[in-house]
Amino acid sequence: MERIPEPELMVKKEQVISYDEADFSEGEVNLINQINHYLLKKNISLSEKDLIVDLGCGPGNISEKLAIKWPDAEVVGIDGSKEMILRAEHNKEISPNQKKLKNLRYILSDIKDIKLNNFLLKKKITLLVSNSLIHHIINLDDFFNVIRSLSNNMTINFHKDLKRPLNEKSALELKAKCSHKYNEILTSDYYASLRASYTLKELKDYILKNDLSSLEVFEDGDKYLIVYGNV
Repeated sequence: MERIPEPELMVKKEQVISYDEADFSEGEVNLINQINHYLLKKNISLSEKDLIVDLGCGPGNISEKLAIKWPDAEVVGIDGSKEMILRAEHNKEISPNQKKLKNLRYILSDIKDIKLNNFLLKKKITLLVSNSLIHHIINLDDFFNVIRSLSNNMTINFHKDLKRPLNEKSALELKAKCSHKYNEILTSDYYASLRASYTLKELKDYILKNDLSSLEVFEDGDKYLIVYGNV
């Protein structure tokens, strides 16, 4: 199936509300567990000297879980959508885990402009994470240039995203399954995201051609891809 890009930012209020109100907790917990497993495998522990950055943080679901899982580290969630950042700040304020989120803050910034800001320069990034961000980026150069600019030789990158289905029939089947659980807005957005996602081959080919061989790409089940390692 040919890739059809979608808008890079989710800015419509109804989209943001639908995304925020949906229950993605199972996948989010799974992602945190995958990151934790990778860090343990590398014998890496996170402390007060460490900075975790969640790129494309959306309403803050992953950011909050990162902050709770690693309470000594500083966590920064970044998104280019003002509506998403407002929602993330609101969710933090009303969270039953509010006392555990003192190490979490949010910043509104297009990821392509992050390198121009100084807010991340106080600490080097130990863990750079994203969830369902890559497919929003129209040009892969923009994504990988950003993670290169933010990473040092010790930064662990862990980026999870949807995998583009092989054909339209498969995409429509996934859309139909989504419609049983989520509303029409979210279902339409999910279908658009499937069409905008990359394939395993596309990501592997990009990494091979752009001197990023220290990064690994693998399929996580039949729906997701994970890019991890150092840059």
